[in-house]
Amino acid sequence: MPTPKRLTCQMCRSKEPHEPLTSNEKGWLQRQLGNRIGDDYYKCVNTRPDDKVCLSIRRLSVEKHFRLTKRLPDNPDDLD
Repeated sequence: MPTPKRLTCQMCRSKEPHEPLTSNEKGWLQRQLGNRIGDDYYKCVNTRPDDKVCLSIRRLSVEKHFRLTKRLPDNPDDLD
């Protein structure tokens, strides 16, 4: 099982705390991408200046995995 890590965030432009995706988040990302994903996807959990959590997604080994930055929805209900 992946563990939280400090990784570089493309949106925050610095090393920030990242957590592995939950099963609901992984399901949402799989539907967005149209293919299965592994356990190496992480979300940034840094609090932005607007008091929202960043939630940008990256792979463990690749900082800029997506051409355009991909974020999880702010509302957890939107993951379904």
